Amino acid sequence: MTYNGVSLPECSVGCQDLGLAKASLVCVGFSALVAEAVRLGCVVSSWYCPIPLVHLITVKSDKAVLEVFDDADGPSGHGPGGRVSEDARVEAFRDYRSKLADKVVIVQNLGDKGLARVIHQADSSRYFPEGRKHIRAKIYKRMGKWSSCHGLMLTLTFDPKLISCDDAWREVGSRGSRLMDVVNVWRRREGMPRVRGIRVLELQKQTGYPHLHYVFPKLKWLCPVEKVTEWWSQAVNSVDISYKDSFNPVGYVCKYVSKLEGWSDEALSEIWLNRTRLYSMSRDYYLVADERRSPEWSFCKTARLSGAGVWFRALVGEYDTVLGANDIAMEVYIGDG
Repeated sequence: MTYNGVSLPECSVGCQDLGLAKASLVCVGFSALVAEAVRLGCVVSSWYCPIPLVHLITVKSDKAVLEVFDDADGPSGHGPGGRVSEDARVEAFRDYRSKLADKVVIVQNLGDKGLARVIHQADSSRYFPEGRKHIRAKIYKRMGKWSSCHGLMLTLTFDPKLISCDDAWREVGSRGSRLMDVVNVWRRREGMPRVRGIRVLELQKQTGYPHLHYVFPKLKWLCPVEKVTEWWSQAVNSVDISYKDSFNPVGYVCKYVSKLEGWSDEALSEIWLNRTRLYSMSRDYYLVADERRSPEWSFCKTARLSGAGVWFRALVGEYDTVLGANDIAMEVYIGDG
């Protein structure tokens, strides 16, 4: 049996049988009191708000994501339908990013209690250059063997006539996942295994809409493009599938991670608000258990760079060696003049 001149065995190359892990979010109510508690570093476990206008807040560390479900106009800062206005969303994101830049985590070495390390929280965030550098390094580590090979590329765009920009940002991740679920169901019915690949998000600057890029290393054929167009449910030209005899899948994906630096705060606030993943990959691209490193550090506490004049001297006096201490001293003391 062949599809578009590609045999069934060839359709199976670059595929997997593993299922997709699905995460669930626990949402609790939002009020000024809860917001202030989160700002001060608390983690909200539960909250009840009896009024009709309900803001749902998801808290992970110091991240707070708001969604408003109400058909009437909301209070100040909210647009029609109770949705968070763009100005309020961008302002909240900038405030979050500013606080993240000021936050450090102090950890202690498990093998040497006299050794501590100060880590900038921003260094692990996609909203900062160092964080994006770490993301690219992680992708290269997991997918380095796909630095040069043949494969398929799939691009999915939105039609502004069929979906609003807000809805596109809100649904882009879930729509992409549902589409690939449908594709894999179709492939199984046709006797082909599920595909494996990596997905990355990009901002379409001309329209302000998001769109998705998929890369399937060593895959020669996915399914009929007409089927994907039907399942994606956008314009007839919203789906593009191309085969490459030779390309760099890892470099292709990392290119779009680097492009995050050029995103506007309006677009960044969308993925922050909606907790949209910048990229995702099939499970078997992740490290297997026996390749994972044993923990070397244990968490001690968090602190603020703006308050380093209070805690920094005590930290240096408490430990024999503090990794990152020179950087902190440069920022706090020399940086302040």
